[in-house]
Amino acid sequence: MTQSPRILLIGISGVYNYGCEAIVRGTEVILRRAYPNAEIVYASRRPSDDQRRLAGSQVTIIQRPKHNRYSIKNACRKLASFGGVRWQIRIDSLRLLRKVDAVLSIGGDLYTPGPLGDCSLAFPKFGDAARRRGIPYVLWSASVGPFSHDADLENAFRKHLNRLTLITARESTTIDYLASQGIAEKVVPCADPAYVVARDIRADGSRSRERPTIGVNLSPLATRFSARSAEEAIREQARSLESLVQATGATIVLIPHVVCDFDPNDDDLAYLRRLKEAIAPECQDAVVLRHSDGGFVGAKRDLARCDLVIAARMHCAINALAARVPTLLVAYSRKAVGMAQYVYGNGEWVLPIDQFANEQVLIDKVRSMLSQRAGLHTALNARIPQIQQDAFRPLERLTAELAAVWAAESRRGRRAKQLVSEKD
Repeated sequence: MTQSPRILLIGISGVYNYGCEAIVRGTEVILRRAYPNAEIVYASRRPSDDQRRLAGSQVTIIQRPKHNRYSIKNACRKLASFGGVRWQIRIDSLRLLRKVDAVLSIGGDLYTPGPLGDCSLAFPKFGDAARRRGIPYVLWSASVGPFSHDADLENAFRKHLNRLTLITARESTTIDYLASQGIAEKVVPCADPAYVVARDIRADGSRSRERPTIGVNLSPLATRFSARSAEEAIREQARSLESLVQATGATIVLIPHVVCDFDPNDDDLAYLRRLKEAIAPECQDAVVLRHSDGGFVGAKRDLARCDLVIAARMHCAINALAARVPTLLVAYSRKAVGMAQYVYGNGEWVLPIDQFANEQVLIDKVRSMLSQRAGLHTALNARIPQIQQDAFRPLERLTAELAAVWAAESRRGRRAKQLVSEKD
């Protein structure tokens, strides 16, 4: 009889990021195929807000305690940093590991460098603690690296990654990078869990409108990876959208994929509002901002109504692609190239974030995609079901790892009973 595991999901800051919401929802769909009665527990920094946003799911939400910034360890870490010593401490409580059969790290970008090339080892230390306790720790549907710009950081992550139970990788650049680091045997290629969320929402592929509708997602996160300030980026992006309207006659729909009024550095809605305000008066009527906070599924409905989508947020691109909408990925890291290769089989439909400001390059890309729209829609209709099946690929390895843990526990239990019997 198959056991029903208790699986901990941890790593994200909150499902106000629609991509994080999709990871939680999609992971539940995947896990319940193998374990219908599993207890799936999500450790949240924002449990009340996440409970509301995850309505309809059967995931148990628990508090993920914040670390004490005034602890002795954290004070020592800060002092060490002044001396140029890199020392990062574990920030998550080990109480979260009680009665847990496996830990899934669901922060897809936690193992990639930030805008300044940095990447914290604080969260991976929680994974190391799980492994020391014999609990499988899985890097779930992730992008990894590259860390080649920092030899010490790369060496630290290489050691950590080699200690993991399993790595499920969502795009080819991650798989290739891990192979270059000598990490291949424990890697399972897969699709992002977001591909299996709201699978019934699809674009029908027909075009009854005289003017094409182009969905656009730009974010403050992508801008931080560019060579421009937010103000410069918004001005240039506004000029590019105006040129796009004039060249194609399109209606532009600005679609946020992260909505958080508590963090302007991560809030797509606030960023896109500023972008809308920067549009010239003569183009204002052609640019529409979606103000609603409808979550991943609500955004998918908006995306499915578009003829084409231009997306900076990875999960906004996935959301549109899963709805069979031809999508141009605005790349601020290598993961966009890997995702385009995975879905389209080539890197043609990728635009580096700094090239968005190049009006002619953007117009040429969009015109080319619009001219091939019917063929791309047909190709996505054939490709997406295959990708959705790929999302379930890690189950076989995960099931084997859990079975091995349960078998070892059973052997220990039988041996303990035998020793008691012999003693009696």
